[in-house]
Amino acid sequence: MQNISRRAARECALKALYGFEFSREADPADFFELSCSEFETASDEFSKKLFMTAASNLDAIDETIARNAKGWKAERLSKMTLSILRLCVCEMKYFDDIPSAVSMNEAVELAKIYDGDDAPSFINGIVNAVSKSL
Repeated sequence: MQNISRRAARECALKALYGFEFSREADPADFFELSCSEFETASDEFSKKLFMTAASNLDAIDETIARNAKGWKAERLSKMTLSILRLCVCEMKYFDDIPSAVSMNEAVELAKIYDGDDAPSFINGIVNAVSKSL
């Protein structure tokens, strides 16, 4: 594995997490390796740790999102929006060395690149609520 920027690592983890939504029966470690090679995405220890932590804690992460996404059910969210939220909430809950403000900003930036026009502000609202609840 190589050293890549944190943004690139988050993009790698996001792509793997998005794909994992459609292959939940797969072994997470194998799925991560396969998705990185298939998408020719650079990965590093941070991207793998981020993906593995999110994949291992999906129920708890989804519960946190559901508590803070007032009036929205996870089934109604696009898979990309849900994946970005999961990644951000994962960082906020399980990565004490990353300030919540950084995780939240990165989630909004990922939404600008990979999600719809309304997604950045929607995601920002939910992760702000999550931040206050943690």
